[in-house]
Amino acid sequence: MHNLIGSKFKGHCRQLFAAITVNLVTFSFGLYTGWTSTVAPILQNVTMTPLDHGHVLTDNSISWACSWGMLSAILGTFFWGMLADNYGRKTTGFLTMLPYLVSWVILLAIKTETALMVSRFLGGMGASGAAINCPMFVGEVSEVAMKAGLGSLFILMYNIGVLYVYVFGVVVDYDMLNVACLAISVLFVAVWWYVPESPIFLIQKNRLDDARRSLMWFRGKDNDKEVSDEMDLLMRHSDQTTKATLADYKKLGTVKALLIGLVFQAGTQFSGINIILMYTVDIFQKSGSTLSPHSCTILVGVVQVIGSAIASCTVHRAGRKFWLMGTYGVTALALITIGTCFYANKVDATFNTGIVPVISLSVHVIAFSLGLGMVPYIIYTEVFPANVRNICMSMLMFFNNVLGFAIIKAYPSMSDALHISGCFWMFGAVCLAVVPYTYLFVPETKDKAYDEIRRELLLWFPDRRRNGKAAVEKAGAMDLQVDGGGGGNVVVVEASEMKVCMGKDQCCFTTTPQHARDNVE
Repeated sequence: MHNLIGSKFKGHCRQLFAAITVNLVTFSFGLYTGWTSTVAPILQNVTMTPLDHGHVLTDNSISWACSWGMLSAILGTFFWGMLADNYGRKTTGFLTMLPYLVSWVILLAIKTETALMVSRFLGGMGASGAAINCPMFVGEVSEVAMKAGLGSLFILMYNIGVLYVYVFGVVVDYDMLNVACLAISVLFVAVWWYVPESPIFLIQKNRLDDARRSLMWFRGKDNDKEVSDEMDLLMRHSDQTTKATLADYKKLGTVKALLIGLVFQAGTQFSGINIILMYTVDIFQKSGSTLSPHSCTILVGVVQVIGSAIASCTVHRAGRKFWLMGTYGVTALALITIGTCFYANKVDATFNTGIVPVISLSVHVIAFSLGLGMVPYIIYTEVFPANVRNICMSMLMFFNNVLGFAIIKAYPSMSDALHISGCFWMFGAVCLAVVPYTYLFVPETKDKAYDEIRRELLLWFPDRRRNGKAAVEKAGAMDLQVDGGGGGNVVVVEASEMKVCMGKDQCCFTTTPQHARDNVE
């Protein structure tokens, strides 16, 4: 018993170490995002600019500095998933940090606007790689009981990175800020060597001995026999070992999962989170508050980290679906309140909004950290089969980055046309619209096996069915037909209360004896 408890504790520590290490890339993503908010006022001040010959950036140049990363992230979505599939999660981890490392070196070595834009472009490449590779690696090495908690480290590490750059941006000068950012990239390269490759990738490459050793390391077990059951389970699932075909992407469950992901990614971008993080100081300056913009910015960063830390401890206890609905609703309310502050300041420039903008932004970033910034990525690992997950995630990241680039680049023009209050009201309306969509179309995935989730994905209104048990059984029968497991391709293993059907794709489903007979016939 003592050895069992010791190996379990060791395994949990190793999984936590691996999750934190891979998310140092996500930490750098947060550094990259928050950097412009801190540096933009300096770059636009003729007496403080660090650029050669006293060069200052215009509002248009700042918008490009904010949006270049989204543009390069679009390009990254085309190859990060393929790199992870062909060369492994570990190699891809090194490659995703490389753009950040190079970008900080460029900022330190060359003080021109062109060099700054090149560094921002390179950093965006790492952003899309972090969003694809980090959650995937954590999901593949985590035990079921730790999957949600470790998965939430993505948004926590991102938010700590944002706070890190906010604080250093206030207490040190431009060059030391970039050195502090570069140090994180160097730390990752040094530590990542000690983390093994994902066992699922090794199984996909038929490197079974390496996969067994990797699994033993992540589970903290020295006895080879103790990981045999989990190895057998991974190998029995065909979606872990077979390459996806076009038919796999056309399955109804996969198509619906993609539609859910597209809506969630749109909700993420229209929550205005990138605008808030990249223009935080400017937003506080225009909100009518008399509080120090830099102090408010740091406060928001602290609150954001606290919110994501709470999320890391609670996400495994809460249902994914209603957690998302609640946080989307709170986010919408916060955005509408912020927009109202801007409108009040527009009507009367002397009107003091006090701490309302700080409270509203704090509530916004807490809600984002607790729900819409984190839970969708946990859901993606639960609704997509492993053999299509990389490409589907790449599709979602492509859409996310295209939309993010459009919103960030258009934000100055939208602010002129709609006023900044109109922009935030529009963001709030979109978040509010996601709430009924989530209720109607998104299945609950917490504590459910993948087969059950897949059956519920075939129900377009999973929470509005009158007879849940009958509907799931009907979906199970449909699943056999839609996914190609019906008809003469089904093998039936009979028990007294149910039958287990297995299609040619080696996916198993439980069904009633009558359903099984119908499908076999």
